[in-house]
Amino acid sequence: MERAEVVIVGGGVIGASIAHHLATKGVTDVVVLERDTLGSGSTSRNAGGIRLQFSTEINVRLSQLSIEKIERFADEIGVDPDLHQVGYLFLITTDDDAAVFERSLELWRRLGVPAERVDRDGVRALFPEVRVDDVRFGTFCAKDGYCDPTSLLHGYVARARDRGVRFVEGEPVIAITHENGRVTGVRTASREIATATVVDAAGPWAAKVAALAGVELPITPLRRQIFVTEVVPGLEHDFPLTVEMATGFYCHRESGGVLMGMADPNDGPGYDDSLNWDFLPALVERALDRIPLLERANVKTGWAGLYEDTPDKHPILGAVDGLEGFLCAAGFSGHGLMHAPIAGQLLAELIVDGRPSLDITPLALSRYARGDLIREHNVI
Repeated sequence: MERAEVVIVGGGVIGASIAHHLATKGVTDVVVLERDTLGSGSTSRNAGGIRLQFSTEINVRLSQLSIEKIERFADEIGVDPDLHQVGYLFLITTDDDAAVFERSLELWRRLGVPAERVDRDGVRALFPEVRVDDVRFGTFCAKDGYCDPTSLLHGYVARARDRGVRFVEGEPVIAITHENGRVTGVRTASREIATATVVDAAGPWAAKVAALAGVELPITPLRRQIFVTEVVPGLEHDFPLTVEMATGFYCHRESGGVLMGMADPNDGPGYDDSLNWDFLPALVERALDRIPLLERANVKTGWAGLYEDTPDKHPILGAVDGLEGFLCAAGFSGHGLMHAPIAGQLLAELIVDGRPSLDITPLALSRYARGDLIREHNVI
């Protein structure tokens, strides 16, 4: 039987970040088990967005700490994350969204988020090609933007490996053993690893992993789809990552073209991450309505991935009551990439020091049993 001080289940950016931060704190006897290949799940299938513009204080604070780490990533990790801080531009067109974003602006001012309320002329100045006749106002934060997800992943993996962390691919966990309310190990089809600490960082599969330990997680996989155009004549300039809040349509520049995404209302929970080209006409209709210049665009590719959705759109982060040694870092509801840097640090601090540097008790699994949910409105 193998042994490890910590076993992390899930080789995406969350698991890799936890492994890296554990190693920097001197815990190098760590094994990361990945069911497929590193980053093959949600990490490699998202739009790369990072932002401060959330509606709850805990999400804003996670973003503030993460973005600082992404800004320093090249210097500290040695890999360029291809960070583009072009800003997020939210377009507000409904009464409900207007009320929430007015409250959010007050929250951002209190927390020092450099976001601003912009009128229609301000929206045009930021993105001249956007239709604004129905826009009540916009919000813009210049520190927001997007980066390359695989660069974050590869950076964390490389530095963790340098310190001795073992990454094992192609080995799904089939059992998590425990005795007397305490974790004792994990099993795959080819190995058994004795350990006192297991971290569930399995993203959309986190609930299945937790079930192996007898733990129930309210995490649901939901498909999200992305399409990318060729170069669009007249739209070669940089523009903010723009979100039409009422519909969830969003876009940003990508490889010289435009990346576009929006949730398909016909999609239910499930693990299907195939691209549905039949959804493209609905997305294109929304895109042309908001950015008429996209009529010049030709879609060249696309992909789909899975959100790890929770009922209140916040992650489950920290130790799980009732099973000592079992921790969760999942359920980020589409925000895992942008919160991975700080999530890895906080979990490492919890494991090594017994207390993280940011209070994450609002993100405990037990909040669901208490009915103490913290609902995030600004979800795309």
